[in-house]
Amino acid sequence: IGQLPVWLRGSLVRLGPGKFDLGDFVMNHWFDGYAVLYKFDIADGKVKFSKRFLYSDAYKKAVSVGRPVFTEFGTRSYPDPCKNIFSRMVSSLVPELTDNDAINLFTIEDSLYVATETNYLRRVDVKTLDTCEKVDLNKLVGINLSSSHTCRDDKGVYYTLGTSILSGGKYHIVTIPFSPSGKAKDGMGTVCYYHSFGMSENYIVFIEQPLVINGLKLLTANVKGKSLRECMDWHSDEQNKFIVIEKSTGNIIPVKYKSVKSFFLFHHINTYEENNQLIVDVIAYDGPGIIDALYLKKLRNSEMDLNDPARGRRFVLPLPQQSGDIANGCNLVTLDSKATAEKDGDTVYLKPEDLSEPGYELPTINQQNFGKKYRYYYCSGMYDPGPFRNSIMKVDTTTKNVMAWRENEFTYPGEVQFVGSPGSSVEDDGILLAAVTDVRKDEPDFLIVLDATTFKEIARAEVTIHIPNVIHGIFLPQTFGNS
Repeated sequence: IGQLPVWLRGSLVRLGPGKFDLGDFVMNHWFDGYAVLYKFDIADGKVKFSKRFLYSDAYKKAVSVGRPVFTEFGTRSYPDPCKNIFSRMVSSLVPELTDNDAINLFTIEDSLYVATETNYLRRVDVKTLDTCEKVDLNKLVGINLSSSHTCRDDKGVYYTLGTSILSGGKYHIVTIPFSPSGKAKDGMGTVCYYHSFGMSENYIVFIEQPLVINGLKLLTANVKGKSLRECMDWHSDEQNKFIVIEKSTGNIIPVKYKSVKSFFLFHHINTYEENNQLIVDVIAYDGPGIIDALYLKKLRNSEMDLNDPARGRRFVLPLPQQSGDIANGCNLVTLDSKATAEKDGDTVYLKPEDLSEPGYELPTINQQNFGKKYRYYYCSGMYDPGPFRNSIMKVDTTTKNVMAWRENEFTYPGEVQFVGSPGSSVEDDGILLAAVTDVRKDEPDFLIVLDATTFKEIARAEVTIHIPNVIHGIFLPQTFGNS
């Protein structure tokens, strides 16, 4: 319906939890669902849809025995009947982490990888969606947990954030190509949960939030029958710490940055530098209640209680030219922003600026502006009961205006992908792609195509197969993988 731009050629690939029922056994949490991949191949004004499960070891074992044998986010592991008694004893003492890579997907050079938040990645064949080889980051770089989001700079270097539990709890910045000169930060036995991190031209920003993973609990999860969520504790009386790392040296900036109030986040929107200040934009909640709202029993009983809506927030961090040159007492933010940064002793306390009304998630931007000053981000209202429910939004960080597209109360758009018009340098000159799930039985799900500037519908492609409302996606040009 409508007409696709003639220049639009490529594949929108999406990933997320897709299988929750194993006979009589039901997974506990939405994040626990076994990964499903689907894609829209777009060329010559036509769209082709395909969908496949990710054939991870976790998926194959679970389907075979009727319950998970690896610890998932909200579901404990169960003994693998295919193992002998000795193997079961070893696996109960040394927990095997899941390779159910259902959270995010990213490219490294001409290959597509899917990830969860453990040390396992999987390569996926873009053309067929076939599951390929498994990558163990623990064997490669010694990390047990990893951010499902990676960052890539203009030089083509990829960055990810990892945690080593067995070494006493340390955070690691990992680069691809691998650099042996990186440093680890001591986590003092407990490390925080994280889903993403920020990166500008010269700095990496890691927000250490007070949702902590107890390393001892994690190591004994199999023995005590605990899920990953049950190894986490929220400390609402503690502030978030902003750890700023120089990309060129791996050194941590010797300034303690803390938020005035604690908050929880999954996603960074963008991070950039301006006038010797670091702008860190995130989607923030007051607490981690969103995690517990996503238990499957609540979702299936329509009991998803979102009394803490997410919102875009901007933090501004003053960057010292040298240690000790930050003055006491006054607001150190010199940009046109309502965000503040005030020094008290050896700590700079940060208050954010709200970028709009609350009620949305899954932020994306024009990737040409990643790590640079930008104006617009795009997001989905999803299931939030606020004013943006069932909507796709465009937020103007300068004017705070919000544009929205909404079909009706029965349709739920997923994450939005921006595809820029060829040769254009205008930030919002392009189109937006989003998969939309219609919960009515006899109505089709569809791919919506919007003009990113005007937010008018250009085209849609309806499909007769159910489109799961998954988490993240990526648009790959038709030339991807040809090098």
